Amino acid sequence: MKINHDIHTHTLLSACCHDPAATVEAYVRRAAELGHAVFGISNHLWDEKVEGASAWYKGQMINYGLQARNCVPADTCGVKVKIGVETEYFAVTDTLGMLADTAERFDYVLVPHTHVHMKGTVCPDPDDVLARRAEMRRRLAAAMPELNEAQVKKMVATLPVAELRELAYAEPTDLALFYSTQMINSFEALMENSEFIKLAARVPTVIAHPMHACCIPRNESVAANRALREEDLRRCFGKAKKLGIGLEVNVGCFNAENDYADEANIRTIRIARDVGCKFTFGTDAHSVKGLSSITKGERISELTGITEADLFTPALA
Repeated sequence: MKINHDIHTHTLLSACCHDPAATVEAYVRRAAELGHAVFGISNHLWDEKVEGASAWYKGQMINYGLQARNCVPADTCGVKVKIGVETEYFAVTDTLGMLADTAERFDYVLVPHTHVHMKGTVCPDPDDVLARRAEMRRRLAAAMPELNEAQVKKMVATLPVAELRELAYAEPTDLALFYSTQMINSFEALMENSEFIKLAARVPTVIAHPMHACCIPRNESVAANRALREEDLRRCFGKAKKLGIGLEVNVGCFNAENDYADEANIRTIRIARDVGCKFTFGTDAHSVKGLSSITKGERISELTGITEADLFTPALA
């Protein structure tokens, strides 16, 4: 199937985008070159009416992100440009980063549940990591008494799990099982979040990169996906279908090596399609160059069995 849309992209209005050429105008021009009929801008945003934004999200509020609408060129070369948004779901506190009323200002909404690197908000630290952080806080405070408690806590919190794991653990957490459990739990909690249910009824809503643990070492992400049980996936995707929301095929999450032979996400999407879910495709591009990766979607659609009849049309109309 020819993929002629991409509705998961980040311009310079997203704090994670560092390509100086990544303007809305440049993206639209490249979308036309790629033959897209529909192209969406979905910068990271948090609704200022919702308490609990992380420090990273506090600089990315609604009116700031809506500037993208003013940047769409008058001549879009035949491409239908949609202004969407990627907000956030903090599973630990059951907090959706956007109210339904606010979401209606956008053409569609992407909601991720697998940004597992956002510790304490999307995914808690495993118990052994919490214990190691506590130990390091005690040692650092003893070694540098001139630091106050808040400074010590902040310094230790910056150490990623990968670095902490280089230290010895008697019984390290099974990360594959830990992350797979967290992804299932966060997905189901999102499906039951009252504000999300309200939002999904009003605005075309898509779950971004479902069941793919993001921003951790790839081997850990793949292992977590493989640890997902089919019965859990079917239960989760059945709830998504019932709510009438879409699932994203995020091509950036797929490893094309050996013709996707070892790609765990293929199984996940196949199961979702078998359940009856509908899909959108996106690159999750953070650069103009990254937009070209949408071509991976053609082979992915073939391997997963997705056809045009399986597309989530509300987000693409």
